[in-house]
Amino acid sequence: MMPFYSMTQAKSLTSLLKWEANPDFSRESVVLAAGSGAVRTIALGTILALLTTTATATGVSAADAGNTGDGVLTMASPAVTTAAKEGVYKVVCTDPATDGGTFEVSDPDGNSVGTATVGSAFGKQVRFTIADGAADFVAGDRFEITVSRTDINPNAGKAVAWDPGGSDGSEVPWGIAANVAEAEDGTDLDFGLIALRRQVLCFADGIAWPDGVTDAQKAVALEMLEEQGIVVRTA
Repeated sequence: MMPFYSMTQAKSLTSLLKWEANPDFSRESVVLAAGSGAVRTIALGTILALLTTTATATGVSAADAGNTGDGVLTMASPAVTTAAKEGVYKVVCTDPATDGGTFEVSDPDGNSVGTATVGSAFGKQVRFTIADGAADFVAGDRFEITVSRTDINPNAGKAVAWDPGGSDGSEVPWGIAANVAEAEDGTDLDFGLIALRRQVLCFADGIAWPDGVTDAQKAVALEMLEEQGIVVRTA
C-alpha cells in the first residue's frame, strides 16, 4: 500500500479577505501590546481592539422620579465600554408595551446609541438591562446613566485581541488581524501586526473568535465593525 500523508496548511489572507478598497487605505500597521506573563499571540482573523487612555470607568443609573413604570434598570459588570463618553446618557421609553417596551438610548451629546428592549441586555457604550415591574412603562419614562472615568492606562493605543468582557478598551472591536503576530513577554511588537481597518469585505469563516464567545456577543462585534466599514459576510 502506498504511504498516505496528511498535511494541514496554515490559513492565508485569502481565507479572510474577500475585497478591499485599496491596501494603502484599508490596512493599518499597529503596535501589539507586550505579553503579560507569556507571549501574546494574535492569529490571522483575530478581531482586534485598542487599549484606551483610561483603565477604569463607572456608570451609575437613576430612574426619573416622574416615571409611571416601576421597572428597574440594572447596570452590567462592567457597566460601560471604553467607547462611552463622560457625562449623562438618557434612556427614554419611546414605544411602551404591556409587560415590556422599547427605550431610545442617547449619549451625552444627544446622539442616538441604539434601542433597548425591556428584558434584554443592552451592550453598546453603556451596558444594562431594564426589568419589567408591576406597573407598565409609558412613553417618556426615563433613566439616566452618569459615566465618569479615572486612572491613566500607560498602554493606551496598543492593540490586543478583542475581549467582550473587558473594560480597558479590549471590549471595543477596532479591526481584524491580517496576519499572524507575536509580542514577547514584556516587549511590545512595534512593527509586524497589520489590521484590516476600513472599506473591506471579509469571510465569516475567516474570523478567529475567542473561546467562549456567545452568538449575541458575535452579533454586537460584527455590528460595531460594520459601522467602521469592516463588513463580514457568510458567503
